[in-house]
Amino acid sequence: MRFFENFVLDTPYLFLKKIPYAWFFAVIFVTWAPLVAGTLVLLVALGLVFMVLQQRFWEAKIQREFQKEGTAYRVQPRMPVSLQVRNVALVLAGSLVLAFLLNGRLNMTGPQWFLMSSGLMLLYRDALIFGATAVYLVTPRGIGVRYIPGHVDYRLFFRYTEINYVMRVHAGDKLPTHTSVLSPMRGQKEGILLTAKLMDGFSNKLGQVLLTPDDPEEFLAQIPATLIQNEALLR
Repeated sequence: MRFFENFVLDTPYLFLKKIPYAWFFAVIFVTWAPLVAGTLVLLVALGLVFMVLQQRFWEAKIQREFQKEGTAYRVQPRMPVSLQVRNVALVLAGSLVLAFLLNGRLNMTGPQWFLMSSGLMLLYRDALIFGATAVYLVTPRGIGVRYIPGHVDYRLFFRYTEINYVMRVHAGDKLPTHTSVLSPMRGQKEGILLTAKLMDGFSNKLGQVLLTPDDPEEFLAQIPATLIQNEALLR
């Protein structure tokens, strides 16, 4: 089982995001080679299963290595449902228009164009439509973060020994110049700020880090009190 877990975790997420392209060919082959189309659909489903397993296995690994007893505090903020519904509606509406305009072109029917367009958008541009995946795990030894803003996933672990302080950031507060926002939505400026002991931040690329849990106060309650700073940032 551990071998399979490592195999799934070691599979590049960028490679998994290429698998939905099989949907393109599945729609093309569905009318004259349904067996090939079915095989391609199964390939797409397998890729989606691998994505789900990567998330579960990553969480299990963090739990196993850093939690020891009990269960890590898990938070997964999401894009508001109303925005997700709006984005899906726009994708479907655009696909309908495309299907109407291209009906009969390249020997493909309108429904085929609709399925191709909407399927590729929902599978390949899911982070734009449904929001980036952001999962936070708070353990006794640090904070694990898996962040997927698009075609690459970032698996991070911020040890408490690396953190200078943690503080609540409100709308209007001035964030440090180099701050990475690991959130489902772009432009978020409110949440939990993690500041590193090093001057350059947690890394040259990351800098300081802003997390956006749904309940910031509950999130802070899971972190050692010695790391929490209550002084407000400059506005």
